[in-house]
Amino acid sequence: MRMVNIFKCHCEEQRDAANSPSFPRMAIAFFLTFLLITSASTGIYAAQKNAPIEMTADTIEYDSTKGIMIAQGGVKLTQGSAIVTGAQAEYNTKTQEAYITGGIKAVDGDTILTAAEVRSYNNTQLVATGDALLIKGDSRLAGPKIEYFSDRQYALVNGWAKLTTPDGVMTADQVEVFSGEDRALGKGNVHIVSDAHKLNATSDQAVYYGAKASQNANKVILSGNARAVQDGNTLTGNTLTIYLDGKAMEASGGRNKLVIKPQN
Repeated sequence: MRMVNIFKCHCEEQRDAANSPSFPRMAIAFFLTFLLITSASTGIYAAQKNAPIEMTADTIEYDSTKGIMIAQGGVKLTQGSAIVTGAQAEYNTKTQEAYITGGIKAVDGDTILTAAEVRSYNNTQLVATGDALLIKGDSRLAGPKIEYFSDRQYALVNGWAKLTTPDGVMTADQVEVFSGEDRALGKGNVHIVSDAHKLNATSDQAVYYGAKASQNANKVILSGNARAVQDGNTLTGNTLTIYLDGKAMEASGGRNKLVIKPQN
């Protein structure tokens, strides 16, 4: 391995590589691009992705033959307003696999990602493990592992997942988030609690549509052993639809049951 100063690496290698995609700068760009894609509008993203990238660490090694870059000790990556910090970063230019470990924290505006470690594959897939938490504005997605696919704006949490939005909290064995559609899908032991809507619901599966969803905005569709309690009234059935912009519920499919709490 050849020890280099980051500024020397940036200047000399970029001249030699002449914008080659194998230059380790691509690894740095991916982690920062992940934040920009998930947090910024198209205009902001376009401006930031062309901003200079800075990297600092106690030691930085780059083996041009093997195509491996390793940065250790207080690693900090910066591009525009996006900042990623960790204890160690490694990137393989040949496999396009990147790895950052040691209390990862990535911040860009109102988007924050924290985890014990983060790996990326093919510059499109990112996997955060170890108490992973992704915050975007007033929404939070947490779980033991979060997988994010930047080309689809799609996130997946398996094992145990918790999604928090202004409408309430959904926990499930698995949660899929389609950020471009403002939609989330929970599967297995779904439980939804909403203080704002005085709602407590359970089901085998649930689809949440946020206010920005193109279709079915502001509603939750529960299916499979569905049960919802709102304002003391209980509705059970195979499929329940809960309208979040008003205190209304409806049931469909199979035999349904409604229990109304008497008003004093």
